[in-house]
Amino acid sequence: MPVRVAGKAIRDLEYLHSKVILSDLFDGNSPKIYKDLERTLEASEKYLNDNDTVIFASATLKRILVIIQESKKPLPGQYWNPIILHIRRIWDYTADRVCHDSVDTFALLLELHLRQCVDCLDRPATDSHANCDWINEITQWLLEPTSLCRSRFRCITHLVVQCPTLRLNLGEDFFHRTYPLLSNPTFSSVIFQLIVDNIFDRDELWDYHCEMLLTSIDAKLIKSRLIPMIQKYHPSNTASTSKQKQQKPLESDTGVKFLNQLLIQLNSPSSQSDLQSRLEIVHALVVTTWPKKKMKDNEPANLIDFSNWTQCITDDTMSAAIVHVNTDVRLAAFKLVVENPRKTIAFNETDIEYIKTFLASNMTIQSPSSRQQLIAAYKFMCQRMGASAEVPMKTVMPTELDSDSFSPDSSSFESRGLSKWRFGKDANLHPIPESYIALARWMAKLAFESLSPKANYYRRIMALMQIDTLFTKENFITDGKNLFADKLNLDSTLGSDRHKLVLDCLDDSYDLVQTIALSLLKRLDFGNIKMNEEKYLNDAVELMTSTRSRNATSAGFRMQYYLARQPERYAACFERFMDDLKKRTEAAEIDLLSVTTLPVHSILNMIELLLRNPSGLEEDSTEFYRNQCLDKLLPICHKIVSIVSPVVHSLSPEGCIPDEMLRTMCGKSTDRMAELSQHLLVCCWRAHKHVSGIFSWVVETLAPKEIVTKEEIEAIGTFYWTQLTECKHRGAFESATEGFSQLCTFLWNTTIEGLPKPMEWLDEILSAIRGEKDLTNLCSTRRSAGLPHLVLSIVATEPKTNENEALTKATDSLLNMEGKAAEYRVHSMNVMKTMIQSSTLHERAVYCYGRTLRVAIDACRADWSERNAASQLFAALRTKIFGVMRSAQRTLSVDPKNRKSNYEFFSKFPSLYKFLYDQLQMEQSEFSLLPPLVVLSHLYTPSSSSDLYPLGSFIKPLLVIALRDKRENIRAHAVAAILAISDVYAKEDLCRWVGQFEFKNARQNHIHSFLLLLEGLGGYVEYVGRIVFIVENILASLEFKKWCDFNINQLLIIANSYGLEYDVDEITVDQVCLSKRPLAVKILGDRDAFKSEMCRMLRNVDTRREVYRTIYKQGWDSCNKFLRAHIINIAIKDLSSPDIQQCDAKRIMEILTYVTDEFMSKENAQKMVEVVEKRLEDPENNWTLPSTMAYATKLKYGNYLYPDYELITWIRESYELDDPETKQIALDVGGRFIYRVPSKRSYTDQEKDLIAAVALYLQDESDFIRQRTSCYLGHLVRNSGDCEINPEICRLLIIKWCLNDGNENLERFSTDKKRRVEDRDDLFDACAVNQFEEYQLFGDIPMYEVSIGFNGYNQEMYDIEY
Repeated sequence: MPVRVAGKAIRDLEYLHSKVILSDLFDGNSPKIYKDLERTLEASEKYLNDNDTVIFASATLKRILVIIQESKKPLPGQYWNPIILHIRRIWDYTADRVCHDSVDTFALLLELHLRQCVDCLDRPATDSHANCDWINEITQWLLEPTSLCRSRFRCITHLVVQCPTLRLNLGEDFFHRTYPLLSNPTFSSVIFQLIVDNIFDRDELWDYHCEMLLTSIDAKLIKSRLIPMIQKYHPSNTASTSKQKQQKPLESDTGVKFLNQLLIQLNSPSSQSDLQSRLEIVHALVVTTWPKKKMKDNEPANLIDFSNWTQCITDDTMSAAIVHVNTDVRLAAFKLVVENPRKTIAFNETDIEYIKTFLASNMTIQSPSSRQQLIAAYKFMCQRMGASAEVPMKTVMPTELDSDSFSPDSSSFESRGLSKWRFGKDANLHPIPESYIALARWMAKLAFESLSPKANYYRRIMALMQIDTLFTKENFITDGKNLFADKLNLDSTLGSDRHKLVLDCLDDSYDLVQTIALSLLKRLDFGNIKMNEEKYLNDAVELMTSTRSRNATSAGFRMQYYLARQPERYAACFERFMDDLKKRTEAAEIDLLSVTTLPVHSILNMIELLLRNPSGLEEDSTEFYRNQCLDKLLPICHKIVSIVSPVVHSLSPEGCIPDEMLRTMCGKSTDRMAELSQHLLVCCWRAHKHVSGIFSWVVETLAPKEIVTKEEIEAIGTFYWTQLTECKHRGAFESATEGFSQLCTFLWNTTIEGLPKPMEWLDEILSAIRGEKDLTNLCSTRRSAGLPHLVLSIVATEPKTNENEALTKATDSLLNMEGKAAEYRVHSMNVMKTMIQSSTLHERAVYCYGRTLRVAIDACRADWSERNAASQLFAALRTKIFGVMRSAQRTLSVDPKNRKSNYEFFSKFPSLYKFLYDQLQMEQSEFSLLPPLVVLSHLYTPSSSSDLYPLGSFIKPLLVIALRDKRENIRAHAVAAILAISDVYAKEDLCRWVGQFEFKNARQNHIHSFLLLLEGLGGYVEYVGRIVFIVENILASLEFKKWCDFNINQLLIIANSYGLEYDVDEITVDQVCLSKRPLAVKILGDRDAFKSEMCRMLRNVDTRREVYRTIYKQGWDSCNKFLRAHIINIAIKDLSSPDIQQCDAKRIMEILTYVTDEFMSKENAQKMVEVVEKRLEDPENNWTLPSTMAYATKLKYGNYLYPDYELITWIRESYELDDPETKQIALDVGGRFIYRVPSKRSYTDQEKDLIAAVALYLQDESDFIRQRTSCYLGHLVRNSGDCEINPEICRLLIIKWCLNDGNENLERFSTDKKRRVEDRDDLFDACAVNQFEEYQLFGDIPMYEVSIGFNGYNQEMYDIEY
């Protein structure tokens, strides 16, 4: 890599990085190359804080060693140790290239040493202790766990590669320290290299490695890291041909033998790996290609065969996995069955049964990622079917009657397990492709049946994706082999019935379903389908009379399909919709409320759709566009805008009815008028949105053809200008933004004379924002509405040839606050915020971040409106400069990934260094001081920091703020900034300062900052002992009793975090409030349970409330087990109090539900039930939350042996609630009774009611609840083995065998509720609807029964003595 930046101290050594003359460098008694080497080592040590010098020095040292190596000259021993010290200094440097150079330097140094060291050259080949002293020292240094960095492990790898005998030093002790680091992505790759090298060298450690791999790391790492490395390390892959011949067969099979041992341990009964991990590992073995060796006759080609899953796991394991309750496990099993790089391996009968079982029971996968994985495996399966059927299809089938080579009774046919697929329809067709054809047609049938209107969204989208894959012929063709694809001919199975199923999907409520269905209708050949065109068009028009947006969308998809079949009808349909639009517009002009009964937006949506998809127009359609679009459509659109603008531009976000219309609506109820106003607003803004879309299409499509007049473009520009400067409806001005961006793009690049220029618009709007030009209608909302989008559209579409002229002009004007009124300063900052947030301008706008940050901080001193805009601008800048937060930030400690070093930050924004320092010195408000503190908390001082922008100078003013400021949040932010920017030396000074702090005479604000520093410094291991000593002294002195409650709370939190002892009774309960929370934690965890029982703190209701909260958050493990009975007793007493609040009652009941019988006495249990029952029967009960009632019900029925009708009804009603917590409790209550119901032939009516109530949860929207329900019900349908089965399978078998007594007729379990829901014509769709629930039974029950080994009965089901 070329060195672009030379070090400041050794800049003259840059010549070494180009071609050099070796004689010039090595001539003389004192060669120049060694002097350069000394200067480089000296510079790297002296200027360690200068990034440029360190980067250049590391690259230069590496280059010097390369030159010495190429010259074959020796490296004097006096330089060996200085180079090692250099490596140790920089191998964990902040710049990655320096770390890489350090490792390369070590490898070069080691090679030079081994080439010239006499002791190393004379060492025995097998003695690991015969190396020279220098090598032994290096080995000891590297193997000691003194440094935890990636480069250290890479150096170890180079050491054992060049000194193979040192591998004996890498034993169990070394790997015991190393394996825990594999979970860190930084180390996983380099550590796996050491592990793989050790595996190939030391087979006596295989048992240890297998155990550690299976118990200490994630199986995904074995799949993604270990197995590929072993495959690449395999001698037959890495060694040359000559070396392969010299290797022994056993040595070349080392990797395969180790993986076989790993597999044996994985499948052993004592294995701790879960089922998914086993499947993941086996999948990695199967999909990895292990090269075969040419052996002598009668010898196997490979020691172990990983070519198929059957070689790696048992059928019982696969049978359990394919119907497992967990979706990820089932998906892993399916991928293991179908994915194999050896595509010519045919599927056998067992594979096909597993495929069918999986596909039939997993059509409703919810997770989009899992759905994509399934479709990818589905496509791979199709490719494998085509590839593996190619050879059998070329086989000529015998025709003699006496030939049995391929008869159903022959061993060759039976050995593949395909005898059941022999139908006799084609005597010359091999059974393998014949079985594949049957499977493909079965899959097509399954997919089309899943398109039923009563199926849920997940089933329909999965079915459409499978149809799209299955009916793509190319998916069955591999390497140009298409015999099977031609023979399959799935298109012949398409017909009118399947056409109707796909056609009905155009009316679906999900856009993705409609889109895929439309593409299938256009692509697939359903045969000669006759359509009633008049009825089809009338249905589409009927849908457009509805105000529901989904109906208008459905009409659009229907029309796209119709025009795809009849493209010649495009112009006629367009004219028809234009006539309808004109009529509705005229009606709306007379009576605005008519847009709620004959909506305009649905017609506009249809017209926009037709314009963007001109399927039936000729290439030269200028006349059509001129007559129909420009002459007729544009005037109507402008008229619609004038009609709906009063409503869209209104200030009310909840709806608007013009004043002149209110006079005619006297007598209507308020609710009716509110509903009507919302209806009117929605219809008006949707019409407004589609007009914006039509104008955008005109600019994008017609304007470049130069058929749009200047006046028409100006009218469109005026429309967008008005919406972006005056409109206050968010949806309206956001929809106008896209069209305006298209218009600006066209105007920037057009050569047509006389058109308005975006730069002129920019000057006009900037003049208005400066207050120089009067725009009385300029939007005055908090976020300036569409104004920021207007400026952004102009600037973002500026061509590169302008060299950011518009951007520079805009930022200069917006950031210049001199002479602007407060209103215009707010507009300026809102526009800048939008420009900062724009991803389009990210790189182009970086130059103004520093100035913008200064403007935002200065504006925080102003009034509320300006300060609000400034805070929004500052937040946008923080995100752009420091990156998006990876997780929610719940403390003031910033994630390391969102922090920058002092040099990195201030080298980009040098003016901010003095600016931020000055801000800390000024007397200012809380709002203006907070942003500088936040910025500083995002910075840090690296160990190799540059002296150019030191952060140490900020610590003193920050400490002054932390001690003197009266505002708590400012003090907290100041301490957070101090801890963030402090280096090792500053932290040491801070630790000494807190040790000398006079807390006895300090003010409360000083004590608060002191405690925050204690807590922050305690986060560093090296200071924990000193912090604990300081806290112990404070607790022993009892001086904290004089402190305020806020500081006592902070102190006790620190004390509890270190497990320090203190007397709870020393604190007066009446004087504290916040401190009761850490006191509650201390009471529960105190080892002296008797003392805690007698503690007077527990007499206080607020303290007890904190006790219950602690148990609720941390569980009963947070409580001393000898204290639990006492806590349970007082909790029941508090629950019986008539004045208890509902939230407290809920928390008490929740913690009581998790109490075990060991700590709950019978008396307390009886008393608890009596209290709950009394409360539930109280007519004045104030418990209204469903979850509170759920916990009460769970406690009430805790000791019941059988459920009553009231409980079963409550379980059913809880399923209908949109409250996951209540559902979970109701399921657990019902599941506890279900466990007591044995598996039998028939059930009582009460048992059926209970099973039916719990089985409802098998269709819950939450995958977790469905899986838990299957765990409760599984034992009723699975006779043996794991009872946790796929909820889809469990539901069908429960319905048949438990609710229908084994009868095959299940029609009564299907309903038409889905159709009744879809027939509504509400303005808005219901938001609380279970989208997973289905109203028809899907699946193959006999196949499911076979897959789980259920035959409907066993001996235990009958009360018969044998």
